[in-house]
Amino acid sequence: MENQGKDVLVEQRILRLEERLDRLEFDSERRGGVYHPGWTFGLGIAALLFGYLGLGLPQHYYQFLFAGLLLLLLYHRVFLLPARGYWRWPQVVLNFLLFLLLFKLLIGGGITHPFEWLKVPVIAKGSAAGDTTWYEKLVPNLSLEWKALPVISEWALDLTKIQTLLLIAILAGALFRFEPFTSLTAIVLILISVPRYLQFNWDWVVLFLIIGSISVYLQSRVKTRPQKNE
Repeated sequence: MENQGKDVLVEQRILRLEERLDRLEFDSERRGGVYHPGWTFGLGIAALLFGYLGLGLPQHYYQFLFAGLLLLLLYHRVFLLPARGYWRWPQVVLNFLLFLLLFKLLIGGGITHPFEWLKVPVIAKGSAAGDTTWYEKLVPNLSLEWKALPVISEWALDLTKIQTLLLIAILAGALFRFEPFTSLTAIVLILISVPRYLQFNWDWVVLFLIIGSISVYLQSRVKTRPQKNE
């Protein structure tokens, strides 16, 4: 019995030591990890430049809203580690700009005219000049022109709002693990966004996604705290 009590006491002390080591490791990771902040900041600047060349400037306040919420969530959940020293706030601002361009890619549809292509043929009569011949004055100068329908062709649609609703539905489906609903909603989001995606310069967009992902990865807390077996 005495030996069993000693074994239990030793086991408890070992568990407490492991918890202290875990806390020390976690605190050291929170102080900025092993990478110098200049690397992540330089990669972020390069990614921001490529994103601007490929996507342009944000055009809707939804993109600012979602970028700010995502930034707060990642820092709150300690997925992103604050940079050391005077690199901290410049890196936070840079991350916000990167997320802003990311949401420009996801919900950057803007205002679109889906029936702008719909036009009808119209015969137009040209006005005769003052020094024309008698034949040109008697015979009208007719030409065939294509004109847009006044109501249908000018109808505008805020594609960004529709993309935002679909994105929220995808996040809600993923949260409640409605996998078929999430997959179908994601397909619908991609399909309605294809015309806008084709307008981006994907040579720069691919570089933005790759280098921006590396920059964010270097700031993340890669190692997770070990789970205790109960």
